[in-house]
Amino acid sequence: MSHDAHEDPAATNTASRRGGHSWSGVSVAAERYEHDLVPALFEPWASVLIDVADIRPGDRVLDLACGTGVVARAAARRVMPHGHVCGLDVNENMLAIARRADADIEWRQTDASRIDLPDASFDVAVCQQGLQFFPDRLAALRELHRVLAPGGRAVIATWCALDDGDAGYAPIAAALQRHRPDDPAPLRFITAIFALSDPTELTRLLEHAGFDDIDVERRTGTVRFPSAEAWVEAFLAAAPVPSIASLSPATRAAIIADAASALQSYVDSAGMAFGLHTNIALCRAHRAGL
Repeated sequence: MSHDAHEDPAATNTASRRGGHSWSGVSVAAERYEHDLVPALFEPWASVLIDVADIRPGDRVLDLACGTGVVARAAARRVMPHGHVCGLDVNENMLAIARRADADIEWRQTDASRIDLPDASFDVAVCQQGLQFFPDRLAALRELHRVLAPGGRAVIATWCALDDGDAGYAPIAAALQRHRPDDPAPLRFITAIFALSDPTELTRLLEHAGFDDIDVERRTGTVRFPSAEAWVEAFLAAAPVPSIASLSPATRAAIIADAASALQSYVDSAGMAFGLHTNIALCRAHRAGL
């Protein structure tokens, strides 16, 4: 079941480092991700997701595709001192930053489709903007279902390219295509950000993985940056795409100027702001006896 709702918790998120885009070997990108993208894009939604998940004191919480750990840290503030939080990610650079931020949370490097954790070991699982990047989404969701206790809650968020939902990204994609026409990797990455826009597809994946009581709600947030140039530069700096990381300074500057010019309709005296939509799916692992 899908609902349209609107919520603007000051900002919304963007890309990820999961699955085929592993951020592997890109420690500078991981630092920029934490410094620039997390506060503007991921942190404002973290409290929304743990509210939807109804995370409570004492809960055992899994943050899948945790990145630098913003959701895990928000969950830890709810469940401690008697609960437990575990963050999983494929990339060690991201996890190194997460460990530096909070050494009390359990951080594990693992593939989402092969989680090395016991059955029924968590009460709640959250995955913020990671599922769309997994090479095998169904395998990852089945693993998530396996490690949840019967009746355990899962919350999955995936971006939607709805109406102007990719407004902040389309000018970047167009500029990359103009300046790097023979390089398809950046466009594949931007496309992947919105690869699970369809709530029906998300619901079907969750059903096939064994979840029930599935409810998918669409919400809207606002991405804010001091300027269009700051947004484009931050996105390029944190993107887990080697050909973007290796852009020459002149080409990078040209792409930033090109994309920022196309984003001027989203700029006012307070900076740049554009809307971004997300699916938020709440579901449960099968209860005992079902």
